[in-house]
Amino acid sequence: MLSDDDRRVLADLEQRVHRSDPDFAARMAGAHAEVRFPALVALGAGLFVLVPPVMLLFGRSGLIVTVYLFLGAVAVVLVRRRRR
Repeated sequence: MLSDDDRRVLADLEQRVHRSDPDFAARMAGAHAEVRFPALVALGAGLFVLVPPVMLLFGRSGLIVTVYLFLGAVAVVLVRRRRR
C-alpha cells in the first residue's frame, strides 16, 4: 500500500505528465496496448524463403524483381505505420 505522501507525489507526477505530453498520457491511459502484426519480420522471412527458388527458376532477373517487390512492401508497411 502507498502512504498518503506517496499518493500525493504520484498524483503530482501524473498531472505533470498530462500537462507536458498529453499524447503520451493518453496512450498510457488506454486499457489495452495495440499489438501489431510483425509485418517486417514476416516479409524478411518470406524473402529468405523465396530467394533460392526464385533464383533457381528465374535467375538473376527474377531475384532483382523479387527484391524490388520486397522493398516496395517494406515501404508500404512503414508508410502505413507512420500515418497511424
